[in-house]
Amino acid sequence: MLNVRNRTKMLEYLVAVAGLLVVGVGLRSAVAQSGSPSSANAGSDTRLIIPTETQEPLANPYMGWGLWAGSYYDFSPEQYGQKLSVADNTTAFGDDAARFSWVLLDWPWAAAEPSEGQFDWKDFDAVIDYWKARDKQIVLRFWVTDDPGWSGKPGGVPCPDWLWAKGARYREYVGNGGVKRREPDYADPSYQSVYLPQLKKLLTAFAAKYDKPGSPVILLQVMGYGHWADWATWYSKYKFPSLRFKHDLLAKLMGIYIDTIKNIQLFEMASGDWDRQEVEKTLQDRLYTKALDVALAHNFGLIWTGYIDGLSYWDRDLKDQYWRTHPIIAEGNWDYGLMKSQPIHGTCDENLDLALEWHSNFAHFYFDATAYKRVMQDDRSFIERGLESGGLGYRLVPTSLSWPSELPGGNLMVFRQTWVNRNVGRLYVQHWLKLYLTDSAGNEKFAEVDSSFDPTTWVKGQDYSLTTVFHLKKDLAPGTYDVRIALADSQGTPRINLGIDGKDSQQRYKVGVIRIRPPLEIKGCDQTYCP
Repeated sequence: MLNVRNRTKMLEYLVAVAGLLVVGVGLRSAVAQSGSPSSANAGSDTRLIIPTETQEPLANPYMGWGLWAGSYYDFSPEQYGQKLSVADNTTAFGDDAARFSWVLLDWPWAAAEPSEGQFDWKDFDAVIDYWKARDKQIVLRFWVTDDPGWSGKPGGVPCPDWLWAKGARYREYVGNGGVKRREPDYADPSYQSVYLPQLKKLLTAFAAKYDKPGSPVILLQVMGYGHWADWATWYSKYKFPSLRFKHDLLAKLMGIYIDTIKNIQLFEMASGDWDRQEVEKTLQDRLYTKALDVALAHNFGLIWTGYIDGLSYWDRDLKDQYWRTHPIIAEGNWDYGLMKSQPIHGTCDENLDLALEWHSNFAHFYFDATAYKRVMQDDRSFIERGLESGGLGYRLVPTSLSWPSELPGGNLMVFRQTWVNRNVGRLYVQHWLKLYLTDSAGNEKFAEVDSSFDPTTWVKGQDYSLTTVFHLKKDLAPGTYDVRIALADSQGTPRINLGIDGKDSQQRYKVGVIRIRPPLEIKGCDQTYCP
């Protein structure tokens, strides 16, 4: 195998030495002489493939643009508090939203458990089932505290009345439109004796339905403190007895989620609180006052809900230190409709630019059905730019692949690769490299996964070279086979769209061919154990 790092120089060298450059569909290949046809080792030739890279928008799991759905509108002054039907959250979008990979689902406690111990999941399930059938993942937030409204419009009432009747104490404050709203009295003993146990029951009921391997719900936000989903009390300015009391209480709240939810990844709002200017002198102060030290220790994702005008103080430092190990979610401070009707909140491209600068895997600007239809008609290029090279999340590209041109059945197939990630985030959930040998029609004759293949740390601007050893079956019939690759989930199913040509209907990529010869005759035992 020639060891030439620069692809262009390597191709020039191969052409000069071998005098052979074969141009194929979706790839370019060169054959470098490395031995005689009768060699019994890796084969007589090494086939080098430089896949043809694409620039088209790629939607993928665990990244990209999100739609919005909910029990009632929790954004947009014109519609704030208006209840939504299942149809509003599903068929009203008009199509399958192919450029969107996930749905943010905001669901109030009062809708999930209208009476104590009586859970109503009918509409909730219907929304999830609809989008799951369209290959959308779900990012979930149970609204379990208070909603102060937005832009002058009163908010909804997320908590059920029975919770207060049961003895959970609350405090009132004046929200948008001069309307009083209730929030839990966090320092009162009833928060720990009544509120938290009831919240655990809600989470336990949800977990029994959805907290399983392969769940369509991939992220669940820890809620139970603060207005909206913000983990902060901007309007009420709730004062705790001490910072230690606040930290320990929020840590206990997180502990309920951590102890109850075992498969779905948790995430948390990473911004400061209303008193951040007073109490945050260092990044460690931010982590402590919001119990983000606990969140980070348990691999939480991080969400900022203030794109683009609500980011300040230690937000950037926190992002810089942790984006390589914790997925970032960018939520617009203003929904798409307001961005268009009030052009003081930054353009679409300016909002996207900042999400990219912050290495976001996920981004959403409250694209309900109306906003979705409008953005795809008026600003489709903005959505597509977020999914092109350099966009949100990850875009994995094998820049070179090599393997022996021919091998006997039963031999090892040494498969060398170099990969890059073109986008600003990461594929933070492990997927395995899977190799297929197929006939020309794509029918599988051999397949094997490399379970050590782990792209979760791959970031933009670096090359990642590695070698996989596949174990060809001895009874593989002699002949010429297509070589196809995929990135598969833990069940071996291809899931990831790569930034190269050659994709087939099963999300595999044809990258070349190999000729299989009859197996070698080996005298004696050729296994690690022969009884």
